[in-house]
Amino acid sequence: MTRLFSSASIVILAVLFVLLAMLLKKKGIGTDHLIKGGSIALLIVSFARYIYDQPPIYYLKGLDGAASPFNSPTPQPGLTLYALLLVWFAYAAMLTIVLNSFYKYKTLANIVTCFSIPVYLLTLISHDIYAVASLGTELYALSTVRLWMMNVEIALALGVSVAKILLELKLPCPSKEKFPSEIGISVPENKNEALSFLFALPMAIIAIMPCFIPQAIIGQIDYSLRLYDLTEAHRIMIYISVVLPIIGCKLLRDKPEDTRRFVAIYMSLAFFWAYIGRWNLEMLSNPLELPFHLCNTAMFLIPLCLIFRMEKLFNFCLFINVLGAMFAMVMPSEHATLTAIETERVSFWLNHYAAFGFPLLLISLKLFKKPKFKEWVYSVIEFTVYYVLILFINAWFSNYGSVDFFFVNGDFIVSTLGPWAEKTMDITASFSIGELNFTFYPLYQALFYIVYIGFTVGMWFLYELLFTMWEKADDRRLRERDYKRMKKELNEYLGGRTIYEPVGGDASPRIKLIHFSKRYGSNKHYSVNDVSFEVVGGEIFGFLGPNGAGKSTIIKSMVGIQTITSGNIELCGFDVDKQPVMAKHCTGFVPDHYALYENLTGREYINYIADLYQVGQKYRDETIEKYVERFQLTGSFDNQMKTYSHGMKQKITIMAALVHNPKVWILDEPLTGLDPTSIHEVKECMKEHAAKGNVVFFSSHIIDLVEKLCDRIAIIKKGQLRASASIKELTDKGIELERFYLDTINNSDDEHVPYVEGALKAGAKGDAV
Repeated sequence: MTRLFSSASIVILAVLFVLLAMLLKKKGIGTDHLIKGGSIALLIVSFARYIYDQPPIYYLKGLDGAASPFNSPTPQPGLTLYALLLVWFAYAAMLTIVLNSFYKYKTLANIVTCFSIPVYLLTLISHDIYAVASLGTELYALSTVRLWMMNVEIALALGVSVAKILLELKLPCPSKEKFPSEIGISVPENKNEALSFLFALPMAIIAIMPCFIPQAIIGQIDYSLRLYDLTEAHRIMIYISVVLPIIGCKLLRDKPEDTRRFVAIYMSLAFFWAYIGRWNLEMLSNPLELPFHLCNTAMFLIPLCLIFRMEKLFNFCLFINVLGAMFAMVMPSEHATLTAIETERVSFWLNHYAAFGFPLLLISLKLFKKPKFKEWVYSVIEFTVYYVLILFINAWFSNYGSVDFFFVNGDFIVSTLGPWAEKTMDITASFSIGELNFTFYPLYQALFYIVYIGFTVGMWFLYELLFTMWEKADDRRLRERDYKRMKKELNEYLGGRTIYEPVGGDASPRIKLIHFSKRYGSNKHYSVNDVSFEVVGGEIFGFLGPNGAGKSTIIKSMVGIQTITSGNIELCGFDVDKQPVMAKHCTGFVPDHYALYENLTGREYINYIADLYQVGQKYRDETIEKYVERFQLTGSFDNQMKTYSHGMKQKITIMAALVHNPKVWILDEPLTGLDPTSIHEVKECMKEHAAKGNVVFFSSHIIDLVEKLCDRIAIIKKGQLRASASIKELTDKGIELERFYLDTINNSDDEHVPYVEGALKAGAKGDAV
């Protein structure tokens, strides 16, 4: 009767929750808060029931042990195992359902659909088995509050998960082919999703394994297998504790940051859930049993630091908890006689492994910053607060029994160090408040604090060394990975050509932009968006636009100073991104802001540039002398460039761009700071260079210069190409370039303007298309 009534109540509550969600959806009211609220309620009810008291199977040793409520009057190991797995899997199902309401990950949704819901359906179908395993036969028969809390938990789990699926319903009558994706039921839809699901599910289940499971399933093992005194088994366990964070880092390091953080959150919550199974309300009502030991705090702090991104509090975990956990694992302080699989021993290692491994893993995954000196200072301040608090708690609780939180109130540490250390506890200081007596050991406790702080200093130096080495190794790995990826992409792009061959075998002078776009960092705005044009040999091409239009962005991407977000740029048939050396070899560049090695002379600098381009000595000497005379640098060419004026440095920059006779000469505001004679000579150089069949591409704000010098022009505004035309075409139509330019950039239409080569509107103004 109890089972029937409980099952019916669970179904009714779950259906009511689903109906409420669907009603809100029908009325157009947001249901997100309802789902999240139901998940929080599920977590609270589950936690309250969980912490109330341990289940009867907590004390089970072996599947046929007498502690199992299913083994009376005869052993039923099969039923006991089923009950154990049902309880264990229900913990994982509950946590995944809760997190699925707050985090949107396909693999997590797949786990809820394919694992969590079926598990809770099993708890409903096998309600009596699940209830007896969780509560015991007597409490189940009496229909206690804990039983109803369990029923509410099952109802909320089913209600939240089913409502979430139905709220994502897209088609009322989906076909069988569309069933998985259209109805909102998340299942693996391809090989990658299936592999991700099959890998993540066991990890999610193992992470939340209750500490009593090994003891309950295996029973007893040889008592000679000790996890203390640095026996072989003890050392192996320590090695495993060190290796596991490294493995975890290798598995997750290439995942997106939000995925890494979510996995860490799930693991920390799962470890916390598994660990607190050792506590119950009766124990927590006893102040001597409260979890005030240093490593206990890690189980609470790490989830908080991850969920709320509490970086300063994380420093306490990194410097203080890791050190304490390391000492505890090397020198276990209690339960030394327990075997390796007994519940208390598993709980001990779970606690200290989490305190030791998690902070290191989180730093390695770059979820928190690599610690610096100020982070160590923060940790010392936080530790000082904790230490003073523990001193008073120890002194206070000692009035009720033996207590030694953090080993600052007993002789565990001094007894291992010898008589000299034991004498430090002979000095005491006491005072009373009412009937309570507070006793301290100032010398021992001060030395303990100083020594521990000293160890944290060592930890800081060790962290600095280890994480620097780790960063270098990871940087090397990422470079090698990127190199392999780039090599693969390059081979695909070349299609059998060598890296020294241009597209189509044509290395003639030309510039070609193909749907080029540039966006900086994570900025959603494109500085340059979908620009395409081509400049052929023999042309002087002027590039116009207001400040901030994107001219320098395009030019810097052409010469390889900046990366390309999307699209392609080709110089003389060589892809700037995939064949950068060959593209640069055929390019000369005069930047708007030059940077010279000013301790060199002009001659030394030009020769240095010529060496980079492997220019022959005879041609080099002839070219240098020609430009030295042309730019009137004869008397100063052998002086250090730091003595040059701005105009002289600009001339050196132009010479450096031309010394290797580039097929493509790119200039960004090249005439700034030059005197009239030098401006004339630069213009003549540009004409001569183009007359040889080369490309001259330059940006300028001097409209008259562009009109007299260029063959064609393009105008860019707000990162989009607005117009392109030949100077002859404009002249034939009687349109001045200045008027054409102003009409183009003053066009009120700031939407994308289709690029049409040389297209003009009819009319006197000649507005650009």
